[in-house]
Amino acid sequence: MKLNEKIKKYRKIFDLSQEQLAEKLNVSRQVITKWESDNGLPDIENLKLLAKTFNVSIDYLLNEDEEVLHPVLRETYELEKNNFNNRYDYAVSYLKKNYPEPSIIYGLSQSKDLSTLEWISDFIIGPGIIDAIHWLNEFAIWFLVEKETQSLLIKVTKEYIETTEISNLIDKKKFVHEKNKFTRLNKIS
Repeated sequence: MKLNEKIKKYRKIFDLSQEQLAEKLNVSRQVITKWESDNGLPDIENLKLLAKTFNVSIDYLLNEDEEVLHPVLRETYELEKNNFNNRYDYAVSYLKKNYPEPSIIYGLSQSKDLSTLEWISDFIIGPGIIDAIHWLNEFAIWFLVEKETQSLLIKVTKEYIETTEISNLIDKKKFVHEKNKFTRLNKIS
């Protein structure tokens, strides 16, 4: 898949208009149009920004043999600049703005999906210790956004909001994704 196709695919997966992506990259909408129509290439600084925004390497963006597998959108934020006191309130505001109805937003609880060896170690050390260490390292707030044809897993850390497309809709209250166990909690919208 060529660079222009990857840019367009990522943008569409995350429901970003060309203008919204341009704003995130601090370029004009016309520049995004030019890149997507394969009439120009981003310079190295813009390649770095694209890679950071989509949480991939520059090599990945430029390698035509690689397909988009697990799309991720990463955005940094600052609470003070956005007039919020805590991450949770900022995250809920961000999600409601970016995923309006009919999207459904759920809060999630997260724990580590332990391997057999980790489970035995956790049992010997003290039940819950590995989960506690994992939680302290992550210190993230998690959400699930369900849209008509896709589910998005949202991770909010102190520095960034990371959105990952989950290829299928989550129809269960509990699910596992990349060594994390999630339980769907309250519906936010």
